[in-house]
Amino acid sequence: MTQPTDRPGIDHLTSDQLDALYREIDTLRAVCQSNKQAYVGAVKSAWAAEERAKQAEATLTAVRELATQWAILRAHGSAATELRAVLDQHGQTPA
Repeated sequence: MTQPTDRPGIDHLTSDQLDALYREIDTLRAVCQSNKQAYVGAVKSAWAAEERAKQAEATLTAVRELATQWAILRAHGSAATELRAVLDQHGQTPA
């Protein structure tokens, strides 16, 4: 059973009302497309940020390994200690 509404039935739409509906559909399609593009852009930015974070983590791991090698060699022991201290100041402790 259909509910009564204040809307005109399809057979009673005026040309102006139909034009208004098509304008609204066109507007909504444009908004939808814009939102889709914004979403895709945001996802791509998030992926790029995640990739940069992974690269940074790998770099920090390599630097920490190098500092460990320096400490083992003892020839550069003080440099290794300084390097570890700087990493520690920036919260870059090994996982």
